[in-house]
Order: sequence, then C-alpha cells, then structure tokens
Amino acid sequence: MRYILYLTPIFFLLCCSKKEEDASNNISVENNSTEKKSAPELELEVINSNPSGPELKYEVIDGKAIIVRYSGTAESYTIPATIEGVPVSEIKRRAFENCTSLKSIIIGENVTTIGPWAFSGCSGLSSIDIPESVTSIGNLAFDKCVALEAINVEENNNNYSSEEGVLYDSGKIKLVQCPIGKVGELNVERGVKYINDFAFRSCEKITSINFNNEVQLIGNGAFQGCTALNQIFLPESINTIGQMAFYKCENLTSIELPENIKSIGAQTFSNSGLRTIQFPSGILSISKGAFFDCRELEEIIIPESVQSIGRGAFSRCEKLESVTFLGDAPSASSDAFAGTSPTVYYTSGTQGWSDQFSGLDVQEKPAQP
Repeated sequence: MRYILYLTPIFFLLCCSKKEEDASNNISVENNSTEKKSAPELELEVINSNPSGPELKYEVIDGKAIIVRYSGTAESYTIPATIEGVPVSEIKRRAFENCTSLKSIIIGENVTTIGPWAFSGCSGLSSIDIPESVTSIGNLAFDKCVALEAINVEENNNNYSSEEGVLYDSGKIKLVQCPIGKVGELNVERGVKYINDFAFRSCEKITSINFNNEVQLIGNGAFQGCTALNQIFLPESINTIGQMAFYKCENLTSIELPENIKSIGAQTFSNSGLRTIQFPSGILSISKGAFFDCRELEEIIIPESVQSIGRGAFSRCEKLESVTFLGDAPSASSDAFAGTSPTVYYTSGTQGWSDQFSGLDVQEKPAQP
C-alpha cells in the first residue's frame, strides 16, 4: 500500500510533464503558423518601397509632381519624367543645393520650371542640358556651380537658347546666365539688349566682356564678384545700370560711363578696384554706397548736372585726395565721404558752397580760361 502511495505522485508528475510538452508543441506549431502567415507581409513591404529612393523628396499637387529635395551622393542622377504615374513638372528652389558629389544630371522631359538656386553649390557639375519642355528658370539657379562651363538648351525649346554654353532667352534679346566656369574673354551676342540680374555673378575667371552696340540695360548684381574682370567697355546704348552691378570687381581699375546714364544705383561699384571713373555729363544722382570702399580711387570730378549724393557714396575711399565739383553744390548726406579726407574743390562762379561740404574742407578752384 505504501508503494502505491509513493508511485501515485510520480505518475501525476509524469502526466503533467506530458501535458506541458504537448502544450509546448502546440504553441510551437502555432508560432510556426504565425511566421508563415507574416512572411508575405514582410515581402510586400520591400516590393512597395519608394521607387524614387529615400534620397528624393517630392510632393504631388494637382496631378503634377514637384521635386522638393535631393540628398543623395551619386555622381550622376536622372530626374524621372514621371512619379506615381504623374509628370514631374518642377524642380523647386534649392532642391539640389550643395550636392557637391553630383557631376552630371539629366532633367526629365516633363520639367517646365527650374526654381531659384535649384542647383546652387553643385560644384562638380561641368555642364547641364535644358530640355525643350522648360519654360522658366529662376535667378541663380546655377549659382556657385564653379566647374560649370556650359548650359546647353535643346533646339526645340521655345523659351530659351544657348550659344557657346551661355544661356539666353529664345530670341537672344536677354542674356540670362553665363556659366561660372567660363574662362577669359566673352563676346555678348548681337541683338542682346538686356543683361539679366546676376547673369555673370561670381564668374571669377572672366577677364573681359565685349558688348554689342544694342545693350540697353545691365541688371542688378550682373557682374557681382567677377574678381578677374579687368576690362569692360560700356556702349552708349546703355541707359540703366542696376544696383551692385560691379560689386567686388577687384581688378576693374577704370570705367567710362555712357552718356545716357542718369543715375548710379546703390553699391554699383562698391568694393571694386577702380582708380579712375569718368561720369557722363548728364548724370543726376549718385546713390548710397555707389563707390563705397573703392580704396584705390584717388581723384573724382563731379559734373555740374549732379543734384544729389547718397549716404556713404564715397565712404572709405581711403586714397581719395581730391573731389572737384563743376556745378552748384548738390544735396549730400553728411556721411557721403565718411572715412576719407579729400579736399573738396568747387568751381568759381557756382552757388551753394560754404566752408565745408559733407564734413570736408572746401576750396574754390578758379574757372579754366
């Protein structure tokens, strides 16, 4: 009887152990079943991943895709013609900014708009082709593309054209953009009337520009930062020069302004290397900072037509020794010559002069016989 009592608990434990093993086996089977069911879901996630790659961000608006940002490191890239079955119509501003590894790019055939600074800082790009679909290119779209030597446009484009790698509008009335990598002398095409804002900005390898006799307008910042530019002749056809047009042209030592120029805009020649400047006889105003920090400028003659001189117009021209006025005293800011110490001369017989002008000593200069 005692043996039966001892064997009963052992038999009970063995039965429990068997039930736990069976339960464990059942759980294992259920897990295997679960894994088999989840496997296709994992596979579907891979198949449905973004076909454009995680480095490309875009948005779809009104049935058109817009490239917002590319952050890849590829040396070459093709902007697709379509994404999610809709045409890629726009490259947004700064979309490819500072993609320094990019050496070549193909723009999709449906792109109509290239935004401002779209490819700014793509320092590895040596050339770029504009498809016939493009109708709008924003200012500075290729800014800081230091290796860019050619912007080529397909022949059938109705809005843009190119000549020797320089971008023009379709009729070659406006010079839109000179690639920054251009070297040496550049001839502006016949028929061009307008030089676009920032058209030559930071073209640090251009040494001289030859205009035709039809150019009328030079836009804002058109030659800003052309540090190697040392020779430029402005034809008499030019009647407008924009603000900061020759800002930081450090090697430009002299310039003769056309007679049709009536005003010199803000900072037009500031921080340039000018030593001499010849004003047109009919000029009316010299705006603020027009010749600010022109440290090599030694002498200037102001025509009698000048009526106003803006703030800091000749400020910090530290070598400036003499300023001669041919007409009556114009209105001038008190700091027009701040940071300089030239002697101001006025012509005998003119009016409005006193012992000082804009904080500087004044002397009468006898009229020439």
